Amino acid sequence: MKITLLSIAASFMMWASLSVAAGLPVAVTTIQSAPWHKIFRTLARVRSNNQITLTAPVGGRVLGPFQRPGLVHAGATLMRIAPVGLRAQIAAAQAQEHYAQTKLQRYSRLLARGLVARELVDNLKLALAQARGQLRSLKAEAAAQILKAPFSGTLRYLVAPGAIVPTALPIMTLMGRGRIWIEALVPPDLSRQIHANGRVFLTTRHWRGAGTIRNIGNRVSHYGLVRVYIDLPLDAPLLPGQWLHCRVPIDAGHAFRLPVKAIVMHGARSFVYIVVKGHALAVSIRLLANHQSEAFVQGALHAGEKVIVTGNTRVSPGSAVEIIH
Repeated sequence: MKITLLSIAASFMMWASLSVAAGLPVAVTTIQSAPWHKIFRTLARVRSNNQITLTAPVGGRVLGPFQRPGLVHAGATLMRIAPVGLRAQIAAAQAQEHYAQTKLQRYSRLLARGLVARELVDNLKLALAQARGQLRSLKAEAAAQILKAPFSGTLRYLVAPGAIVPTALPIMTLMGRGRIWIEALVPPDLSRQIHANGRVFLTTRHWRGAGTIRNIGNRVSHYGLVRVYIDLPLDAPLLPGQWLHCRVPIDAGHAFRLPVKAIVMHGARSFVYIVVKGHALAVSIRLLANHQSEAFVQGALHAGEKVIVTGNTRVSPGSAVEIIH
């Protein structure tokens, strides 16, 4: 009887030691590196091609080329507004560039003859580069004042050629065929991070859907923001003038993508467990974004590592684990 009890005890201890050696059963998945997006949230408004009034983006003189009143096509140049004094500034910048170039050529010849110091010629090169930069900036400002038709329609001008108009004054109307679209206003920095044909997500109380960016303005409105024009699905049950919540994804680089359930929260700390040689290793992470069941994180991780997704609430750092699937 004693031998039997000793045998049972020994068997139990052997089973217990094998169980500990085997570790806690966990399920894992492979960490992946993937592009992720920040989300910019703003309000957007439903517009209609039935009629739109275009306003002056800046104050200045109304100049051609003008379209004949009547039907115009999307993208047609409708007019140009030249800020008062801009033409004189461009002429002065051109003269400054010519002077800087002439002076540099003259002193370069003197340098070749050893009559002036190289430092003087280097400073003249810098002055020429600055003059050219100023001229390019002014020409870009002049080009930004060109107004184009956002869609095809019937055009009617509200101001005469040569008139001087203030900012935000109505200057023309364009009547289309009644198709609706979305207009959103975004900061200038954001407008350089999004692209035509990109997707945006739209929400109202009774409708949720996606739109496609058709065009991004190349100038700021009198609000200091850039207009973004968004196409809607043909069956969108929206009315002109209606407001929507608009979410714009912005490309923000690469991060590690893994299931949300892999993340363990402990107070203000977030971490995941990766499996290294049969043991759980805790790695601190920073949550960047989560979309439904997936999360994008940063941390001391590597693509291809195994992260625990099931059983991670039962393990602790250094625990022996056994991957079950």
